[in-house]
Amino acid sequence: MRDYSKISPKVWRSPRFRGQADDSRLLYVYLLTCEHQSSAGCFRLPDAYAAENLNWPIERVQAARAPLVAGEMVSHDPETFEYFIPRWFRHNPTTNPKHLQGVMRLISELDSDPIREAAEAELEESLESKAQTSPNVVSVREKLPGNDRLTGSNYLSGNGRG
Repeated sequence: MRDYSKISPKVWRSPRFRGQADDSRLLYVYLLTCEHQSSAGCFRLPDAYAAENLNWPIERVQAARAPLVAGEMVSHDPETFEYFIPRWFRHNPTTNPKHLQGVMRLISELDSDPIREAAEAELEESLESKAQTSPNVVSVREKLPGNDRLTGSNYLSGNGRG
């Protein structure tokens, strides 16, 4: 659990956000700020837990989530109940090597391959963008020599996107 969460006020001007129904917008803000959210933008959250927090029936959570997934505002794996917020690292980049190490650990602990690979890909993009402006930033691939689960994924092994 984190005590702090950064959400840009620009979210209210986003056509993708503004195009969502009220329930979907509330669920999105909840997913950005709930106590399960992590510094990696990914977390496990069963529908029943979200429903309890929002004081909604589970079906309402599921109905509000569907357009967010379809609009690529949220990635969700219904088998593992895991989420990733796309574009997370554009708004919440890692700030130092220790933070990066913690983010990589959180991503490596995900059970869902699609969610983990989406988070890995966006983290790598964020680090590559930083590397263009700062020569001290090292690739995720270079930072993870001993983490077989993360380095063995399709993305970081070079078999996936990129």
